[in-house]
Amino acid sequence: MTDINRRAITAQIKGTRGRILSLLREGDWTVDDLAGQLGLTDNAVRFHLDALERIGTVEKGDLRRSTGAGQPAVLYSLSQAGEDEFSRAYAPVLIAFLEELHERMSTAQVIAFLKRIGRRLAANSPPSPGSLAARVNGAAQLLNSLGGVTTVEKRGGSYHIVGRACPLSRAVEADHCLCAAVTSLVSEVVGANVTERCDRSERPRCCFEISSDHRVRTTAHG
Repeated sequence: MTDINRRAITAQIKGTRGRILSLLREGDWTVDDLAGQLGLTDNAVRFHLDALERIGTVEKGDLRRSTGAGQPAVLYSLSQAGEDEFSRAYAPVLIAFLEELHERMSTAQVIAFLKRIGRRLAANSPPSPGSLAARVNGAAQLLNSLGGVTTVEKRGGSYHIVGRACPLSRAVEADHCLCAAVTSLVSEVVGANVTERCDRSERPRCCFEISSDHRVRTTAHG
């Protein structure tokens, strides 16, 4: 999902559209169902559903067959993207998971484990073809699709993927080792040397330096 779509989804969770999304979390509804629950006209509900469908939070499903002579009605449901926006469980679960790992492994073993996680995540995103610049931009787009807000900067002979927001910020604040997984992911996608230089002074902000067009070991600072 792009950052623009994510911001649009977050905005839609408020007001009438937020009430629609909350109802759809409970199950599938028709336009008439939603109109009755919200005290709106069918046309007003359709207007909001069309907007939510365009940004990907709502999707059309099966038809509800009428017992009378009327036409079957379309059932609307919450999409996976819409469901994800309501989830706040990832951070505490991830933090607890990392704490458990640290109780059973050394820091070096945890970092090695997280690098393997990054490579596993990259398996669904093969390296972008073309120049190093194209591959770096592809990696930045991938991070944005995962909830980051990044740009690419050229500094001398290296590229930097610079983040303005980190999708794992709460977990990173608890355990910096988590950056190793993202560093490994970026390295696999660009097929080049990647050094993690994230800013953790206040609110975590990602930064990855890609310094060459050759495959070498990634560097993640724990």
